[in-house]
Amino acid sequence: MRGGYVFVYQPFTELYGYLLARVVVQKTMRRPSSNSESSRQRVLAWALAMTTNTPLAPQRYERQLLARYQHGELTIDQVVELLEASIYQVLYHSWTTQQLSENQLQELLEYSRRYNAQHQITGLLLYSSDGRYVQMLEGAEKDVQALYAKIQQDSRHQQVVTVSQGPGPKRQFADWHMDFGQVEADMVEQILKAIQAQEFVPRLSTADPRLNALMQSFCIKAREADADDL
Repeated sequence: MRGGYVFVYQPFTELYGYLLARVVVQKTMRRPSSNSESSRQRVLAWALAMTTNTPLAPQRYERQLLARYQHGELTIDQVVELLEASIYQVLYHSWTTQQLSENQLQELLEYSRRYNAQHQITGLLLYSSDGRYVQMLEGAEKDVQALYAKIQQDSRHQQVVTVSQGPGPKRQFADWHMDFGQVEADMVEQILKAIQAQEFVPRLSTADPRLNALMQSFCIKAREADADDL
């Protein structure tokens, strides 16, 4: 116990929101004029400095919420509520160690869907013509991280690269324990570049709702770019 608070294990987003809320309260309770944007920016700068290079450093979705708080669009209580209601997401890509036949792909999907249904994980798996996996997983943080750790050790994968991980506002594939699509290699490459650059590229929009949902989930649109300034 420290300062009247009992510190126990909390999920990542709740702990971050708790820390930020305490910082804001402590820094603003003695400043009646702290509702200005410049005051909120100073408070956030102080809070972010405390979490730099720690597991509590804000991820993509958290930066977006904090930018909205900075501009007065959300209160700190609303930020904390949104973080507590968020879903944990991982997006990665890897290369297969050998090209899969249609039967092998179906076996992989059937196993994945059974496992994910048991752990309330949803998501999307893309398999490109040149043997690359792109997969999005979403669910409770501990369940998603446990599954991702298994994937990283799976002999069917090599060169596993984490593109993005952290909380997001909602499930993008809530109706699918593992949606699946086979796509052309050049389309996968373009989508990954757009996501890694954190830039929404309208010309990449396709008729495939799965690809559009993936881009909309992980790409920051131009009007949200100021979150990167935090």
